[in-house]
Amino acid sequence: MPESATINQVVQIGVETTPGTSVAANKKLNSVSIEPGIQANVNIFRPIGSKFPTVAALGQEWVEASLSGQLTYTEIVYLLSSVLKSTTPTQVTPPSGLAYRWTFTPAQSSEDTIKTFTVEHGSAARARKFSYGIVNELGLTFTRENIELSGTMFGKALQDGITMTASPTEIELVPVLPTQVDVYLDSTAADIGTTKFTRVLSAELNISDRFGQVWPLDSSLSGFAAHVETEPTVTLALTVAADAQGMGPLNAMRNGDKRFIRLKATGPLIETGNNYLFQLDLCGVVSEVGDFSDEDGVYAIQWTFRATYDSGWGKAMEVQVVNTLSAL
Repeated sequence: MPESATINQVVQIGVETTPGTSVAANKKLNSVSIEPGIQANVNIFRPIGSKFPTVAALGQEWVEASLSGQLTYTEIVYLLSSVLKSTTPTQVTPPSGLAYRWTFTPAQSSEDTIKTFTVEHGSAARARKFSYGIVNELGLTFTRENIELSGTMFGKALQDGITMTASPTEIELVPVLPTQVDVYLDSTAADIGTTKFTRVLSAELNISDRFGQVWPLDSSLSGFAAHVETEPTVTLALTVAADAQGMGPLNAMRNGDKRFIRLKATGPLIETGNNYLFQLDLCGVVSEVGDFSDEDGVYAIQWTFRATYDSGWGKAMEVQVVNTLSAL
């Protein structure tokens, strides 16, 4: 039997119809790595008068998987459909257009419907899978050198020794390049995307604490029963030159004023008038300010904006992606 070589470990996913009910993992991701790890709460008991434990009892078992990779205009919609909300794309130029717009807008006061995945991981030598895969954290880091993706996913207990779904479909990869990114900061929602921030040295989006797990006492369940929304933490940290524009958020912090930020990447042409697009719009208040620092010779400062609901805008954040995918 061949060794299970690390270099041969591939990831395939399938979109579940019912969360936790396994489906064929018929899509192969080539820009995102999902690396599962077994998590378990095992209760160890040592009776009085004994040196060593006598009983081990498993309480909870689940999977936590780390996410890493590169941001693309195509595969990112799978992660956003899980961590933000499920959405149905619309043709940008119906009925014959090639471009589709995906709009992800989490609700303020109601539950968001999200997508879960069956995830297969391994090789022909040995493979494993887990169901109810849900993205709980997502991070995107933008610099002029590269754009990195990170995050975590959790799911039900790992099933080992499986046969991976044959002939998965590979999704066309269209990478988001650092040369395609612009950042805007405005004081009103109506003006969002108007005033370009010309000396943004890096931008880091972090979405965390999105979901929790429900663990009832029910012998018919092999793991957690469902997910539940928790208070999310969504931040966008901008490291900027400490010039007149870069020090602008100081007064906003002092006054508790909201700022409307757009991070926009415009990709290659899909068809006349429509390009690949990744666009993050966020209403934020300054929640943290970093120390002055040297960034490759530039005197800089970091402002961290916490996503904040704005009643006039009707949301706290929105992500739009334009690509050629009509469905997950």
